[in-house]
Amino acid sequence: MTEKVVLCAIPYVDTVEPIMAPALLKSILMEEGVNSIAIDLNIEIVNKLKNHPNKKNILDFFFSQIIHKNCIDDLTEIVNYSANRIAEQHPTTIALSLLIYSCQIFTRWLCSKLRQLCPDARIVIGGTGIRNHIGNVNEDFCEQIKELGLIDDYIVGDGDVSLVEYIKGNVDYPGINSSNWQKVPDMNALPIPNFDDYNFSLYEKIVIPINDSRGCVKNCEFCDVIEYWQKFQFRNAENIWEEMAHQIKCYGITQFSFRSSLINGNLKEFKKLLSYMQEYNKDKSKEKQIGWEGYFIIRAPTHHKKELWEMMRDTNAVLLVGIESVVYQVRYKMGKTFVDSDITYHLDMGRQYNVKLVLLIIVAYPTETLEDYEYSKQWFRDHKQYANDSVVYVSLSYASILPGTQLSRRSDEYGIKKGKLPSIWINQNLSITNDQKREYLIDLYRICTEECGFITGSNEQTLETLSDVDY
Repeated sequence: MTEKVVLCAIPYVDTVEPIMAPALLKSILMEEGVNSIAIDLNIEIVNKLKNHPNKKNILDFFFSQIIHKNCIDDLTEIVNYSANRIAEQHPTTIALSLLIYSCQIFTRWLCSKLRQLCPDARIVIGGTGIRNHIGNVNEDFCEQIKELGLIDDYIVGDGDVSLVEYIKGNVDYPGINSSNWQKVPDMNALPIPNFDDYNFSLYEKIVIPINDSRGCVKNCEFCDVIEYWQKFQFRNAENIWEEMAHQIKCYGITQFSFRSSLINGNLKEFKKLLSYMQEYNKDKSKEKQIGWEGYFIIRAPTHHKKELWEMMRDTNAVLLVGIESVVYQVRYKMGKTFVDSDITYHLDMGRQYNVKLVLLIIVAYPTETLEDYEYSKQWFRDHKQYANDSVVYVSLSYASILPGTQLSRRSDEYGIKKGKLPSIWINQNLSITNDQKREYLIDLYRICTEECGFITGSNEQTLETLSDVDY
């Protein structure tokens, strides 16, 4: 029987952009002559729920496996739709990609249905979502659903090589049913992702995702990325530009989203890539120019001179800037060693060169005091002139202690008592209650939006989490 692989991105991931994994794996299998189809099932479910009257209750199922009586029929329809979407391709192998931890719940239900519809197909799962968090392999989940017969196998780590070996029948390859996996030695050798099976009209935000690097050049204590990819890997500018030019030619899309921890990890290659984009944009109307977004680390002004800002302006950059904390001593301790004047420099340069900035802020970091809370509130008041004038969005994320990170390992040193979820914790040395943290988040959100005019997202889910004090 001819091999037919269905590569599927599992919901629910709260994004209106394409998920890249199925497209990349499709191109890898194509090089091996394996027939496959790439399905971004996530966007199909996101769109189904977009204006659904029971959306909140349905999401309770995806994230917590809570089944509300008023949405049983809705959940049944979603599971059946998803399983039939895969089964209609008549696969011999079903490869499910879980991007985040919360995809695990839906995966159980989907696989149960797939066993009925595709009894002869192999089911294999992979992706960072098979772990509790990136730095913590949740083999209990993988082994449990394997023992239940819901899946045949699972792949840990980068699947760029191991999936091919799996299709070939080499189930002893590192990373297959094992946490001992091998990293891809050269990212430049990976093929260009193939999005031929994607329907871009489904996406509210039409961008082409690009994986330009893995790992990070920093060593922040709260981050689990460095636990997973301990060595920073990057692609050279020529290799990335070749991919961008190819995707523009194939799909006519000039907007790109870099899916890595940082775009400017290697400044030499970053500047070279910007020069390619800058040259492309020259003499083109705005709607035909390249635009991009990516995570960006703050460095001293000597590293990010005006020439760099000019290039980012000319390439329509949107920088997701990891400030994390505006309190210097807190920021320095967590591993962000830039000083306050460096932040001001980047805000000013963003304004001067019309480069859009998204500020990433961790709210109520475990080492922050009540005095730090007040300082942070005032900081935003003092910088409200940047609202919608360089700073286009402020992302306020409540602090979590992820397993496998330095922060988790330092919990005893900091006096932190951890709860059942990464977002549930208390610093016993500081005696700040969950109610105080909750009030701080509410105050900071109100100050940013109402007093200062910054755009920021809803924090309803975070506030609900802070109501859970189960340790």
